[in-house]
Amino acid sequence: MDELALCRRIASGDGGLFGRIVDEYAGMVAAAVASQGVERGDVEDVAQTALVNAYRGIATFRGDAKLSSWLYRIAINAARAHLKTLGRRLDKHSVEAAMESGVYPVDDGAGRQFHGALRNRALNAALARLKPLQREALLLYYMDQRSYEEISETLRININTVRTHIRRGKLRLAEMLDETDLLED
Repeated sequence: MDELALCRRIASGDGGLFGRIVDEYAGMVAAAVASQGVERGDVEDVAQTALVNAYRGIATFRGDAKLSSWLYRIAINAARAHLKTLGRRLDKHSVEAAMESGVYPVDDGAGRQFHGALRNRALNAALARLKPLQREALLLYYMDQRSYEEISETLRININTVRTHIRRGKLRLAEMLDETDLLED
């Protein structure tokens, strides 16, 4: 059954089929929520809210884009609404906060693991400092392995704008990560 037919059946009262959507896309929805800076403890709740919103609005799915793109937009909107409700904004200085420890352990297995974790924290903090469309385009491209065309559909922007956001986002990330000296081992 194709995506549009599945959504139409759910909208016409066969709500049990929504479980297929949840099974297939819950991880992607949670990742989209987390990518917006929602705290780890809140990601599951916000993702669930996004899925409930998708269920309630399933009749509005037109099929002109992929179901995953439609769900991604719902997840992003739920995350932004959550952050707005909490009055939180992304921490613009979180790269510096991630580097507070300042301790670089010896180069043994545990040291490499710590250094890798520190690198991941710096990367996440740097991602949080990007403009929202740059961050979303990069995450869709690298984490979800979406094509430029799919990203264009998901974000509802021109494909050349997608290319620009990815290029500028990569350059900005490189600058921020270079500032933290974490690119060198």
